[in-house]
Amino acid sequence: MNLKQTALTAALAATMAMASGQAAAYVYADSALSVDNLTIALTGTGTVTIGGFLFTTTNTATLNGASSPTQSATCGGTPGSNTCSAVSPALDAQPANAPGSTTIRTNNAGNPSELTSYGTAVGGNYSNSDSVINTAELVQLGSPTSTRQIAESLLTTGTSASANAEIQSVTGFSLTFTVTGGTENLALSFAADPSLSAQILNEAGLLSQANLQTTFSLQSNNGTSITWTPNGTPLVNDCNATLATCTETNDTQDLGISVSQFGNGTNSYSFDPNALNETLFGINITGLTAGTYTLTLDAITSTQLTRTAVPEPGILALLGAGLVGAFATTRRRRKTA
Repeated sequence: MNLKQTALTAALAATMAMASGQAAAYVYADSALSVDNLTIALTGTGTVTIGGFLFTTTNTATLNGASSPTQSATCGGTPGSNTCSAVSPALDAQPANAPGSTTIRTNNAGNPSELTSYGTAVGGNYSNSDSVINTAELVQLGSPTSTRQIAESLLTTGTSASANAEIQSVTGFSLTFTVTGGTENLALSFAADPSLSAQILNEAGLLSQANLQTTFSLQSNNGTSITWTPNGTPLVNDCNATLATCTETNDTQDLGISVSQFGNGTNSYSFDPNALNETLFGINITGLTAGTYTLTLDAITSTQLTRTAVPEPGILALLGAGLVGAFATTRRRRKTA
């Protein structure tokens, strides 16, 4: 090995040793949603027949371009005859763990009130998601609907990760009215706790993002259309209606939100990230005339991370300085040779 090679090797080793002594770095995001006491009440002068329903839970996860198999579960039927479980959980998809994850999520991990976030303390790289419908009003009659879902990703050395958990319920109401001028009203209410966090430590120019999207819609073959995405503005009616009237009764937190972090720090959204703290939500729909209606709930929690695969700018600067020093040393030795 000549002098130039020796100097370069020594400089590179010294620079990498300095780099390895830096503080830990990570990119992290999690998004979770708890829903309890979801009830639907139909009142009025019409005759109502409950039709079929369908529930679906779906979990996916990707880490450094490798995706887990999609974990999905579906059940449905009528209140008197369906394929959902009569005991809790009514429907439970297995968690999705991306290939290469150093932390593996187990099914419904955590206490009964919330699915647990693993957080950054575990280190390594992971991406996973989970979702469950604990109880369903149309299955366990008399028990309000209760759901849990979470998506979580952490990168300390990887380049990209994403996770997605979705709960979807499609409930068809065949609202058959004796046409005597009667109308029907629908009241929907529930309690929910969203929790989102996007964090970056000792990284620059990267992206950490947590997303939550919750939408309720009611559609009919008679032209009636209702869409509601609660966004935490109680003084503004966010329920859009055609051929009916929809009014918010409670809208206490944003259930259609994204939080992002592009540099060191934490951006989060939660009333209390360390405990279940559900608040009330609800709408009243009036003026539903004869027709067939489909009520849809779609709740999605997701994360997205990107992390550069090359050293940070500070490390590159150290490498550059080391190589310049090595080159200068080699030149001096050549001149004195």
